[in-house]
Amino acid sequence: MNKLIAHLEKYYQIRIAKDFVVEDYFFIEQYKKKDFLVKENTNSKFFYLVLDGYIRSYHLSEHGEEITTELYREGDLAASMYSLLKSEKAYENIQCITDTIVCKISEESFERLCLQNIQWFQLGMKFLKKDILSKEERLLGFAKLSAKERYQKLLNEKPDIVQNVPVIYLASYLGIKPESLSRLRNQLGIS
Repeated sequence: MNKLIAHLEKYYQIRIAKDFVVEDYFFIEQYKKKDFLVKENTNSKFFYLVLDGYIRSYHLSEHGEEITTELYREGDLAASMYSLLKSEKAYENIQCITDTIVCKISEESFERLCLQNIQWFQLGMKFLKKDILSKEERLLGFAKLSAKERYQKLLNEKPDIVQNVPVIYLASYLGIKPESLSRLRNQLGIS
């Protein structure tokens, strides 16, 4: 649980009271590559803070093609917000790209924490703001940037994702075919 506290302090500037019993609310879990945290058409009840590894969120197109909608790394909060907030079935899958360690908390437990201490409410707001900004930047990126510019932005802002996520998922996330991403990488001198 020390790793959770270190992550909250590092990524979200939250100081945890020394008398707080983390184990009453949070659970550390390890997943293997290709394991699912959330499956489409199931009700999701948990938030997952990534402590180590890489995760993707994706849905299936009408033609059965996997469309990667989000890539998560250490310090990110992975969750099916739609399922959690609407209490409905998830429309996406959340799957580990690598062996992964997460810290899991149920929405119900997190709400109890928020009612007990303003600090947890503030953390929830930080998570929510980060999620909203990420989605808006992604939408704007598709509207205003070329595929090459989207790739360069990802490369500049999150080089570890470019290095650790398979090309097929990166290409889907960027909205291009894997062959197009390979050409872009060759143009930029990236292997």
